[in-house]
Amino acid sequence: MENHFHKDLMQRKIAVIGAGPTTLYFLCTLLEKNVFPKSIVIFEKHAEPGKGTPFRNENANPNLLSNLKESEIPKLNISFSTWIRDVYDKDKVSSTLNAFISDADDSNSSRNQVIPRGVLGEYLSFCFKRVVQCLKEAGSDVAVQIRTGVKSVIIENQQFTVETDKGRYSGFHRVVVNMGSDLCSKDKLDDALWAYPPRQYTREDKGEFIIDGMSLTAIDAALSIARAKGQFNHTESGLEYQSNHNFKILMRSRTGVFPKVWYNSDVVADYIKRLDANCAIDVSNVESFYRHKLLPLFKQSMPKIYQQIKEMSFAECLTFLNQRTGQVHPILKLKAELLSLADESRQSDWPAVIAAGINHIQQSPLLLNDFLAHHQDIKSQLSASFASIPLESANRIIALYDNGVLNFEKAEGETAADNGNSDAIRIDAKGVIECEDKLAKLKGLLVFSGADNKKKSLTDVDKWSVAENHELILNGKPTHIYVGSAFATPWYINIPGLETCANFGKQIAQQFAQDDVYEEAVGE
Repeated sequence: MENHFHKDLMQRKIAVIGAGPTTLYFLCTLLEKNVFPKSIVIFEKHAEPGKGTPFRNENANPNLLSNLKESEIPKLNISFSTWIRDVYDKDKVSSTLNAFISDADDSNSSRNQVIPRGVLGEYLSFCFKRVVQCLKEAGSDVAVQIRTGVKSVIIENQQFTVETDKGRYSGFHRVVVNMGSDLCSKDKLDDALWAYPPRQYTREDKGEFIIDGMSLTAIDAALSIARAKGQFNHTESGLEYQSNHNFKILMRSRTGVFPKVWYNSDVVADYIKRLDANCAIDVSNVESFYRHKLLPLFKQSMPKIYQQIKEMSFAECLTFLNQRTGQVHPILKLKAELLSLADESRQSDWPAVIAAGINHIQQSPLLLNDFLAHHQDIKSQLSASFASIPLESANRIIALYDNGVLNFEKAEGETAADNGNSDAIRIDAKGVIECEDKLAKLKGLLVFSGADNKKKSLTDVDKWSVAENHELILNGKPTHIYVGSAFATPWYINIPGLETCANFGKQIAQQFAQDDVYEEAVGE
């Protein structure tokens, strides 16, 4: 039975589009489950497999920070601490990154220290190369086609052909689409540069930079410009910024405030357990869930916050907690949050309750359906709840403001391109924006090939969905195409991060293992 099982698995040929963290976790789970397809071809349009968009070298430098610490990295085939101690080449990194590495063994100093994105990218890349090699040794033919963009996926005779800008690859039985943010529809502002890679504007010798957005992406842009033109120094009075260049940075957004300062997400698991254990009250919709299950958590753990939000709706609570009401100055908000981090009553951990709540909603079909039907308008508030600025980044933003380099503008409905200063460098840093039809880009990739070998695009009347096992469903029928991108999964609420990549990758790999067991049992 065992030999036949493995023989059946070895007949599979899989195409994977995208070589970021989701694909890394997908491959690691295949290996863990002893699933060894005949061949796996991975298509990646960039040159650094394993890293994904945030952690590629061009997007991670100079010395940009993630908002992850070691305990928040989902388990891979070597621990981060082992890798950084025994594998990472410290001679190839800057002094800033070396300072992080030297603190890695000091639990007191590194407990809440987020990891530089360049370091995290190198770690993910190492794990990717390692799992590919292990799969090859186990008998799978694994090919990673870098710098290869996918133009279309052709469905013909229950098999797939992947058409790329370098040629056609045929005979696949399964396709996994792990393209991430590339599946989001977004048009660049007129006369603006993308925020990534930063080098395209940090080298410009201009006196004014206008950044559209105040998200983590916008902060990356501002700090990249600042580092290119000056330096941050620790003094007796705190962090200060100095520069010999005469320049200004203006950041503009609809809300006029930054995301909150990084919070301790370790407690999310605790709140999830407490929600799962509270089964005494049945709830049928999101608002009653908030009223009868989330609010009691606030009452128990954060009584001061509870007293302020107990009469609010879920949407009003999110708006209040995100401090997006009234005229809050962004620097005063940052400073208040920095002070609250020292509060041992855990008042600053309120996002962990929201994260636990959304996880609970995501796991309940009744609550999830109600959310998708009636609460789509609060998604921007959820994004603000989960986004967080590393402590060091918050202090540097304050130092830039104190120096007079940085200023802010609340711009309702305006963009950076509307500003009249034609000499300014304009940067579109609004980040990823979900399109209404999350499957739109994926639909554009897929075409049928009929008996006459003519390609036929799908029509507007075709009905699309993504099943809980991540398989794309077309007109009620399974397609053997699996969607590993949260940006293209209509039923997924949370803002995707590394944990999401891990969950999606693992779930698809586990589904492959179950499919093969089932097909062997029924003789297909």
